[in-house]
Amino acid sequence: MLKRTIAASLALLATLLSAQSSAATKLGYEPHADPFEAYHAAIEQAQQENKYLLIIAGGDWCHWCHVLDRFVARDAEVDAKLHDTFVVMKVYVGFDNYNDDFFSQLPPAKGAPHFWIVSPEKEVLASQSTGGFEAGKGKSEYDKRAFLTFIDTWKAHSAVFAAARQEAGATTDKELRAQGVAQ
Repeated sequence: MLKRTIAASLALLATLLSAQSSAATKLGYEPHADPFEAYHAAIEQAQQENKYLLIIAGGDWCHWCHVLDRFVARDAEVDAKLHDTFVVMKVYVGFDNYNDDFFSQLPPAKGAPHFWIVSPEKEVLASQSTGGFEAGKGKSEYDKRAFLTFIDTWKAHSAVFAAARQEAGATTDKELRAQGVAQ
């Protein structure tokens, strides 16, 4: 009887630890989420907040996605600047769901995590590998200076376009380009 109780207790403990471990690794990449629904909500938020949308492709299976998540979560400056500049949207890509219909509308990516910067007007402005943010060979971390430079560049881009839109009486970056005010 004691052996059964111990065995049952160990089984319960293993189940609880497994569930806790599984929950702790969730990064926000949901294989069965509708990326189109999330995209429309994120674009609406980007329009309201006058920010760019940062789409991140990845998954819980991805080592560098975990590194990115820890990097942002552990550095208040990076987290604040990232969310001050972008509405962040994570989209799962992997064996459970490649989200082919969604990703076919974006420039191709060659790995994960991968970034796309999208204007509030739904214009894809850039496709960016995160490899350039890696701290160096053999290091499983991101370089803070490189990452902040990326964010600051897009923050400045956003500010320039916002000022130009206001001056030209345009409402979108696309209208500015059509008027020849911006490239």
